[in-house]
Order: sequence, then C-alpha cells, then structure tokens
Amino acid sequence: MSQPPVPTDYAAGQLWRCNGREPGEQPTVLINLVETHPLGGRIFHVTLDGLRVCHPGLPGGVMTRLAHAPVIEQTFERSGMVYIGPQTPAADYRKGYDEWRQAFDAGHAASFGVSVPTILEILERRLNGIPLDQP
Repeated sequence: MSQPPVPTDYAAGQLWRCNGREPGEQPTVLINLVETHPLGGRIFHVTLDGLRVCHPGLPGGVMTRLAHAPVIEQTFERSGMVYIGPQTPAADYRKGYDEWRQAFDAGHAASFGVSVPTILEILERRLNGIPLDQP
C-alpha cells in the first residue's frame, strides 16, 4: 500500500503524526477547521490524540485525547509533522471550539504557536497546579 501524497498546505480533514514529549508518546494531530485570523494568518482547530498527559481528575489519571486546541502554523513547523492521510474532522471538537470562540471574541483567548510537546507540557502543568515557571 502506498503512502498518500503529502499535501503542500495544511487543511481541514488532514491527519498528521508529530513529536511527543517522550519516545512512547506519539500524538496525532487532526485538523478539524481552519479560520482566518482577524489580524492575518490562520488559526487551525485541531484534535490531539495518542497523548499521555497526567490528569488527576480522570479515572486512571491520564488524558489520552484533547478534543480541541487552537494553533497557528508555527505549531506545525515546530512539531515534526508527518502526514498520515485524510480523515473526517472529529465531531467532539465543537464544544471546546465554541467555548474558545466565545472567549476569543471577548478578547480573553488566543491560539498556541509553540510545539505540540510544549502545548502538552503547559496543559499537564495547568491540570496539576504546577506553575509554568518551575522546572
């Protein structure tokens, strides 16, 4: 079976694999929606799967999926993206997207421009009450 051709541009309906924080973590990035930012550029609304994020509020204490994360193209450039193939956007990203959109429109939310491993580190620290400025 041959590999699908690698797209020349990021678009909704694409599934990618990227770097994780450790060798056993191999997240996937599903692009669900692409929007134009009011000040220029694009915001990609993605679902991250295949995660190992410590989350004390979940049974088993590990989050394996983040239904919605808003990112910009620099996130992809910094994450070692490898194209897997086309995939239907995830239906469950809408709840997180709607909450983000309301906060964004009110000036209280933004998008990530850091790598996926850095996003996961930020998320894990926030979920566990660890300040971002501590090692």
